[in-house]
Amino acid sequence: MTSRASALPLAAMIAVVVAGHLSLFPNVADLDGFYHIGHAAAYLQGSLFDTGLPWASRSIIGDRGGDLWWGFHVLLLPFAALGSVSAGLRLAALALTSGLTFVVYRVLIRHGVAGAGWWAALFMVAVPNVFFRYLMVRPHVVSLAASILLLSVLVRGRWWHVVLLGALMSWVHLSLFWMAPCLVVAYAIVRIPVTVALGRDRPDAGVPIRQAIPAVIAGTIAGWLLRPDAWDTATLLNIQLVQLFALKATDQPLTFAAELSPIAPLELLRTTWLFSVAWVVAVGLTARHAYRGRLDELGQGRATFLLTSMIVSGVFLILALFSARRAMEQWVAFGFLTFPLLATITPTESLRRPVRFSVGVLLTAHLAWGAWRHDLNTSLVASPADTMRDVAGFLEANSEPGEVVFHTKWDNFGPLFAFNRSNHYLGGMDPIFQYAHDDRAFWEFFYLSSDATSEWTCDAWPCIEGNATDTWIVLRDHFRTRWVVVEPRRNPRFTLFLLNDPRFRLALETRREALFELIPQPAAPAGPGS
Repeated sequence: MTSRASALPLAAMIAVVVAGHLSLFPNVADLDGFYHIGHAAAYLQGSLFDTGLPWASRSIIGDRGGDLWWGFHVLLLPFAALGSVSAGLRLAALALTSGLTFVVYRVLIRHGVAGAGWWAALFMVAVPNVFFRYLMVRPHVVSLAASILLLSVLVRGRWWHVVLLGALMSWVHLSLFWMAPCLVVAYAIVRIPVTVALGRDRPDAGVPIRQAIPAVIAGTIAGWLLRPDAWDTATLLNIQLVQLFALKATDQPLTFAAELSPIAPLELLRTTWLFSVAWVVAVGLTARHAYRGRLDELGQGRATFLLTSMIVSGVFLILALFSARRAMEQWVAFGFLTFPLLATITPTESLRRPVRFSVGVLLTAHLAWGAWRHDLNTSLVASPADTMRDVAGFLEANSEPGEVVFHTKWDNFGPLFAFNRSNHYLGGMDPIFQYAHDDRAFWEFFYLSSDATSEWTCDAWPCIEGNATDTWIVLRDHFRTRWVVVEPRRNPRFTLFLLNDPRFRLALETRREALFELIPQPAAPAGPGS
């Protein structure tokens, strides 16, 4: 292969990553990134070992401290040190996406896949909505790369590799601590029959099960303990996983990110049509090759890699359909990894010309459709890199340090926190942490946040089981604030109420936000004889 030919797939990988981020400009993919870069900046200003989050005034995180994403925030320190929120977000996102792409590329090369660069480029754009999530400044990008690398070292590595990667995954993203042990379990399930079927006398570079299981347990525990306030962080983990999913099973209309709701089968097909077809074909081919004994051509390591990827992918598809749609990332990633391995025992030369032509047409159509879907995401989902910046600056200049700011959407916390750490805010990431802090205050927030009410709000669900209170009084006495941030597009009813009620004054209006100040009410005149 000439150097020019070998450079083309690498150029394709780079082009996909760069094009994805350029398509976002001047926006960023996700609001969560503001919180993560802001928390990293807070560590730079204070102490790396102080995980308290006093800025989250109505959150269990603010009460207890602890940081589920402490390792991720440590990794973001160089980007937070730039001093520019928007520049830090963009460069961090580019680094994370590039790292994921490179890991896929290197893993495919490790396992002898021809055209690894082309496959890695196609991995990124296999599903437009998943590609969009690869562009975010969120720990799931690191966790996904580490989990792919973990599977690779299980089938071809050493036990201490498992320890390191298990530790990395729980250190960066404690909420996904279970991912590494589950991968090892899937590997163990596959390894035994593959070893029997392909022969015990063949060279085996995989990690023995008796070493892999204790190694992943040790690594996962180490990643949890290698952080400040490990016990408080474990409390937060229990709230985010156990309590959240228990509450999801009730009929209470809790607010949480859409990614935590299951995806409907028709929506799944609409957003992943070609990948879904390819995945089903891959499952069928894998079963056929296994039945005919053709997996022997892959060798023990690659056969184990293929079958483990297929099992893991199928499990996450079930999770996406019945629990949380964000499991699509793992379904797509591990499902895709089976394609290049199957291609090594299904040579394209053996396919008839009409079949190859049809595959080429489908791939071209997919890329065109994917570009259109990605454009929709950048138009409808991406957020400006200066979100809440003007409001945050005004508050910093015109309020007292430590004053609480009421914001009607839980995801406003990240941008406000990133641009202004003088004031205090409400939730601090997931709404479940607000609920765990004070469920009555959560419901008062919920009614206003959802635009269900405006003149009054209620401290229970349903409201007949609690107390309805005048909104101005709730804001002043319950939340102890004199500042209210709203986005009129997302809260039209509440915004109209604030504009028309003389007890509120419009202090600042930007293109996307409005900031209101509570007007103090004059004291009632003293009665006769008082």
